[in-house]
Amino acid sequence: MATDVSMNLTKPAPVHLRSRSRGIRIHLVFFAFTIVTVIVTPLLAGTKIIHSWVHAGEPMPKFKKILVIAVMENYLIRQEFEDEMERLLAKSGIEGVRSHMVLPPRNELMEGELKQRIKEADYDAVLVIRPKAFRKETEEVGTKAIYMPPTAYQSFWPYWDMAFKQYSAKGSYLKENTIVSAEFNLYRTADETLLWSGETDTVYSKNFEKLAKEYAGTLVKQLKKDKVISKS
Repeated sequence: MATDVSMNLTKPAPVHLRSRSRGIRIHLVFFAFTIVTVIVTPLLAGTKIIHSWVHAGEPMPKFKKILVIAVMENYLIRQEFEDEMERLLAKSGIEGVRSHMVLPPRNELMEGELKQRIKEADYDAVLVIRPKAFRKETEEVGTKAIYMPPTAYQSFWPYWDMAFKQYSAKGSYLKENTIVSAEFNLYRTADETLLWSGETDTVYSKNFEKLAKEYAGTLVKQLKKDKVISKS
């Protein structure tokens, strides 16, 4: 009888072991994906469109020339944003005119003079973006990690014993972000009609170039989604 037991132990069913191994590999892949998700997801935070509205009373006009005005005290962000808007709008066949290149500071320009300049420049529309409010939010961020299999993983059976126990993520920390709420409004210059409007939330960053490019990209993507401009 002892001999029979010994023989049975030395002849495991290869199909079952292969099946178990495949299941473990799938579990490990899912486990690794979970780790990557925990670490990467918070880093994807940027600009989000909270809501948008499109004038539906008539067909959207075909724009050729849009004046882009970023109402911001930080001139670097304003410049980077307007420059990026010019580049992105050009891809849709629209001339995006940067306000920092054609308009003096607001305190040096009266309303009547601004209207006259816009009229003389023959803009189809004016896009105005301005911050509305700031708030603080806290998020849990996963720390950067280099994966090393735990000691218990070095042998199959100790791992098998713990394989289905709940995994608890470790190595995270709390990060406080500044969220900037802003609004955007697109006006047709011919009759000053509001054609497109909405609000955004943006995680503030001191990397002004990245911040401005990300914001501009989000706005242009929404312009196309709302069919205000063409996708070409």
